[in-house]
Amino acid sequence: MEEWPKHYSPKEIEEKWQKIWLSEEMWKEVFRFKEEEKGKESFVIDTPPPFTSGELHMGHAYWVSIADCIARFRRIQGYNVLLPQGWDTQGLPTELKVQYKLRIPKENRELFLKKCVEWTEEMITKMKGAMIRLGYRPEWERFEYKTYETTYRKAVQRSLLDMFKAGKIEVRDGPVYWCPKCETALALSEVGYIEREGIIAHVNFPLKDGGYITIATTRPELIGATQAVAVNPEDERYKTLIGKTAIIPLFNKEVKIIAEESVEKDFGTGAEMISTYGDPQDIKVKLKHNLPSVEMIDERGRMKGTGIVDGLKVEEARKKIVQLLKEKGFLVKVENIKHNVIAHTERSDCMSPIEFLTKKQIYIKVLDDKQKLLEKYRSMKFMPQRMSYYLETWITSLEWDWDISRQRLYGTPIPFWYCKNNHLVPAKEEDLPIDPNNSPPPTDRCPICGEQLYPVKDVADVWIDSSISALYVSGYFTDKERFSRSFPVSIRLQGTDIIRTWLFYTFFRTLSLTGNVPFREVLVNGQVLGPDGTRMSKSKGNTVSPLDKIDEMGADAIRLTLLDASIGDDFPFKWEKVKAKKTMLQKLWNASRLLYPFLKDNKVDLDKVRPENLIDKWILQEHKKFVLSSIAAYDRYDFYVVIQQFYDYFWEIIADEYLEMIKHRLFENDQVVLAIISKILKDLIVILHPIAPHITEEIYSRLYGDKKSVLLESLPDVSFIPDDNEALEKGKIIKRFSSMVRTSKVANKLAMPTPVDVKFYGDEKSVSVLREVEEDLKKTLKIEKIEYFNNNEEKVEISVHGS
Repeated sequence: MEEWPKHYSPKEIEEKWQKIWLSEEMWKEVFRFKEEEKGKESFVIDTPPPFTSGELHMGHAYWVSIADCIARFRRIQGYNVLLPQGWDTQGLPTELKVQYKLRIPKENRELFLKKCVEWTEEMITKMKGAMIRLGYRPEWERFEYKTYETTYRKAVQRSLLDMFKAGKIEVRDGPVYWCPKCETALALSEVGYIEREGIIAHVNFPLKDGGYITIATTRPELIGATQAVAVNPEDERYKTLIGKTAIIPLFNKEVKIIAEESVEKDFGTGAEMISTYGDPQDIKVKLKHNLPSVEMIDERGRMKGTGIVDGLKVEEARKKIVQLLKEKGFLVKVENIKHNVIAHTERSDCMSPIEFLTKKQIYIKVLDDKQKLLEKYRSMKFMPQRMSYYLETWITSLEWDWDISRQRLYGTPIPFWYCKNNHLVPAKEEDLPIDPNNSPPPTDRCPICGEQLYPVKDVADVWIDSSISALYVSGYFTDKERFSRSFPVSIRLQGTDIIRTWLFYTFFRTLSLTGNVPFREVLVNGQVLGPDGTRMSKSKGNTVSPLDKIDEMGADAIRLTLLDASIGDDFPFKWEKVKAKKTMLQKLWNASRLLYPFLKDNKVDLDKVRPENLIDKWILQEHKKFVLSSIAAYDRYDFYVVIQQFYDYFWEIIADEYLEMIKHRLFENDQVVLAIISKILKDLIVILHPIAPHITEEIYSRLYGDKKSVLLESLPDVSFIPDDNEALEKGKIIKRFSSMVRTSKVANKLAMPTPVDVKFYGDEKSVSVLREVEEDLKKTLKIEKIEYFNNNEEKVEISVHGS
C-alpha cells in the first residue's frame, strides 16, 4: 500500500497537479470547450483581460480564484464550460516602460512597437506563471487572446466599421479631456475628481463704462482665455450689468457680461469668468452662448499664446499671473483652499490634473442611446443586486460622447481616413487589419465632398479593445455556430472599479452591434484591502502579493481566504487567515490519511447497505443538509457560505465527532460504516474541489481514482437519503453529550483516553437517545459506566474509573 505522508505539503502537490492539468490529455478530456457536445448546455465565462504589467497583485488573484472556482463547479455540475483568458496588451504604461526604461524613442516607430510587443510577452509570461501557481486553468490552448494580435485587432476594427455603418462614429473638432503628463486625450470614464490644494484669487475686472466687477477664480492663469463674464440673471447685484462690457486685466481685452442660470449666486463672488477651457462648466456655457475659444495650454501642460507666461508650466504660470495682478492693482485677495480637481484617475500611477484642449477626435455616439441603455441593463442579473445601481448611475450621468482617439503608438489603429470637412471614410473589411498610416485610402478623394483624405493617425482607446471580449470569445466575428450556443455569455466577472469602463463599454458596444445584452449574469467582486483595512498602496507600505508566502501556505489556503467573503464586499487580506485555512486543509489531509487503509481497497456502495445505527442515520441527515446547502450556495456564488458550512460540517461534526465514534467499527470492518464514510469523504472532496483544487485532486487520486480528475465526477447525489428529522434531532443530543464529556475531561485535566465513569442529567428523551447508542459512546469516549438521572437541565459529571 502506498505510503501516505503525515504532513500536507502544498507546494509538492500543487506543482504535481498543475503539470497534470496542463497536459494535453487533461485538456482534451476536462478543460476543452467541446463544440461537438451539443447535448450539453454551454456555460461561458467572460473574465477580465488584465493589463500586462508583469505583476499579479491580490486583486488579480481574487478574480482568478473566482473564475476558476466557478468553472470547476459548473464542469462538475455538467455544463460544457468555456473559460477563456485574454490579455489587455496595448496601452500607455507599456509605452512608458519602453520609452523610459528601455530608452527606445517613439520617433523610431517600427523599433518602438517591436519592443512594446517584446515587453508585453515578457510580462504575460510572468503573470501567466503566477496564475497557474494559484491553480487557475482557463483554456489556454484555444481561447487565450492578446489584444495586439492580428486576429483580435481585426475583430476590433471590424466592430468599428460596423458601428460606423450604423451611424455611430464621427470625427469632430472640440474640447477633449487631455492629460499633459501622458500626452493623450481621455474618455470621461478615465477621469475623476481628486482633492488638491489650490487658491481662489479674487480679481477686479474693470467695466468699460466705469467701475468694476469682482470675480473669484481658481484658474487665474487662464484669465487671458476669458470669453465672457457670466452672472445669474436672478442675482440683484448684477442685473444692471448684464449686456455691459468688462475688460480682462493684464490682457486689455473686451468681453460681454452674460446672463447664465447655472452660475451659483452664493459661490465666490457670484460672477464667473468663462475661459476656454478651465473646467466642464466653461465648455457648457461656451457652447450654449456660441462664444469664441482660444487655447492657452499646450499638450505638455505649458502656457502658450499669452505673451506673458508662455512656456511656463500651469502651476508656475498661476503664481506669476497672481503676482502680476497684484502689481497692477487688480488683485483683491488670495485664499488658500482644498478643492476637487479633475484628474486622470483611471491610471493610479498618473493621477495628474487634466486640461481641456481643442482637438480633432474620433467619437462614438453614446448619448443618443442613454434611454435604451437604461432600459436594457435590467435584462442582466447582478450579483450582488446593488451593483446594478452603479451602472445605472453612470449611464444617467453621461454628458459626453465617447472620445476613442488616443495620441499614442501602441494600440489598435482606427481604420478611417478623414477630410478637412470632417467626413470619415472607412477601410474595406477585406483589408483588415489595417494601419491607415501605412496604407492608402480606399478612394483617392473624399466620396462626399471630393477633398483630399488624411489618415487617422491616432490609435483607439484600450477600452475599445477589451469591450468586445464577450463577442470575441463567443465567436461573433468568426464562428456563428459557437455564437448561437454561447451568446449572451453566461456570466461576466469583474471588480467594482471598472463598472463604468469595461462593464459599461462592453454593454454599450454589444447592444449596438447585436441588439442584445452581452451577459445573462454580472458578478461584481469587491476590493482586496491591505491588512490594515485600507486600499493597498505601495506608498502606505500595506501591499501584499499572493506569491509572498505561497510556498509555505499553499495556493489552496490562499484561495480559501480570498473566497471567504461575500461577493461585492471589500475585505482585508491577512496571512493569519491563510494560516487558519491551511490548518483546516491539514485536518482534511489527516482524516483522509486515517481512512486510507480502510477505504483504499474496500469499495462498498452505500446503496447496497442499510444503515440501522442511530449515529449513522444522524450523520446521513447532516450530510444531506450539507450537500444540498453547499450546492445551492455555489449556484448563488456564495462561496463564503460553502467554506463556512464545510468547516462546520467537516471539522465540527465529521472530524471531531463521527470519525471518533466509528473508529472501533472501522477496525471491525463494518461494511455499513465503510460505505457511509467513503460516500461522505468523496462528496466532501467534490464539494471542496472548486475552491481548493490541488489537495482535493491529490486525496481523490489516492483514495478513489475512479477517474483522471475530480472534475469528471458529478455533483454528489443525496436524493436516496430519506428525510429523517427525528434522527437529526437525536444526533444533536448525541453531539451535545460527546462535547460535554470531552469538555469535562479537559476541565479535570484528564487525557482523552482516560477511562471515566459518567453521570448524565437530562430529560427522558435525551436519556432514551443516549441509551440507544450507549455502547458506541462508551467505546468512543472511553467511558466505563454511564448513569442516567432525570433533570430539566442537561449536564454531566465525570470521575476517573475506579477512583
